[in-house]
Formats: sequence, structure tokens, C-alpha cells
Amino acid sequence: MRLAFLCLALALSACQSSPDGALDAASTEYASTDRVVPTSTVTVDYVGTLEDGTEFDSGSNATFPLGGVVPGFRDGLVGMEPGETRTFDVPPDQGYGAQGAPPAIPPNATLTFEVTVREIR
Repeated sequence: MRLAFLCLALALSACQSSPDGALDAASTEYASTDRVVPTSTVTVDYVGTLEDGTEFDSGSNATFPLGGVVPGFRDGLVGMEPGETRTFDVPPDQGYGAQGAPPAIPPNATLTFEVTVREIR
């Protein structure tokens, strides 16, 4: 399931512009000199949930380029360091929008992600 959503995210991100709004994020900080930038390839542990708490996706040691994910997920990781955990919301216009990602993600869904960065390349 994780691979299917990452592939869908790759396809959708190609047709969406960069978001203008800020993300609502809370993070736990760890000391490091490496930080995620929009062009990073990252290895992360993550859980994605809908507003009602339903888990729609998760992954452990998932590796992918941030250029291939929805803008809100990419922007939520920017600035993170290895070992850092952050929880953030992705509004519909920075996620899957009016089309959603059926059947797991309905149209106009706000998504919540809890992500731990393991490695940055």
C-alpha cells in the first residue's frame, strides 16, 4: 500500500504548484548538521492519518526523493534533521486536493503525518 501512495504522490506532485500557506507542525529537535531541503532524498518512518484518525498509509525505513511527493508532505519535512520526529497537517490544497486518492483518501481531506527522519541524502 505504501508503494502505491508514493507512486500516486509522484504523479500528483508533477501537476501541483508549490504551496503558499504554512503548515501546522510540532517537532522534537535533535542536534545535527544535516537538514532536509526540498531536493533531498530521505529515509523516514511515517504514519499518515485522516482527520477522523483513520490510518491511510505508513512506512518504516521508506526512502524516496522529496521532489516526488505532494507539496505539503515535502514542506513538512524541510528543515528536519536525522533523528527528529515531527507531526504536521497537510491541507487539501497541498495534498491530494478535490480529487483525493480513492479509496483511502477522500476528496478535500486534511492529512496528518507523524514522520521521523532516519537519513538524508
